[in-house]
Amino acid sequence: MKIAVLVMAAGFSRRFKAGGGEHKLLALLNGKPVLQHTLAHVAATGLDFFVVTRPEDAPIRALIPAGRAVICRSEGIGDSIAAGVGASAAYDGWLITLGDMPFLTSESLLAVASALHYAPLARAEVAGKQGHPVGFQRAFYPALISLSGDTGARAVLNSAPCQRVKLADKGCVLDIDTPLDLQRGTGAE
Repeated sequence: MKIAVLVMAAGFSRRFKAGGGEHKLLALLNGKPVLQHTLAHVAATGLDFFVVTRPEDAPIRALIPAGRAVICRSEGIGDSIAAGVGASAAYDGWLITLGDMPFLTSESLLAVASALHYAPLARAEVAGKQGHPVGFQRAFYPALISLSGDTGARAVLNSAPCQRVKLADKGCVLDIDTPLDLQRGTGAE
């Protein structure tokens, strides 16, 4: 089964900017941009990956390896997921994760990818809390490319039994939304 990882990096970072910061994906964490940490963990899986971003986000695109960027011109997570899945239509399944999750380990990504080999839907769970990544087999392609606006894939995940992949990796549930989140996370990797 050929699985692609889709990293969502097309948001506007409004909460982070409102707190006085720059774009959260460019904010430094242990000397590197948040997105660079996320991409390093994704690349370490050995799985193919694509990063969904906006056309005006040149500094973010500069962090993405050549041939891995998918441009999304709409505003919501649904549009981003649809763009990423559409650009990787030849794959048998997809792991979706967020660019602002720099502590998510490659082992957790691989655990959810492994679950996709026997379950049509899979999702990381840490101490009873649902997290990322989330995984979808090819059967969900039509539903995923139909997503739009600010509605993510929750309805798709709830449309069929979903395999919970129980993990101890707090990186599955920790993201960076505000400068305070970044301060709390410094040194956690």
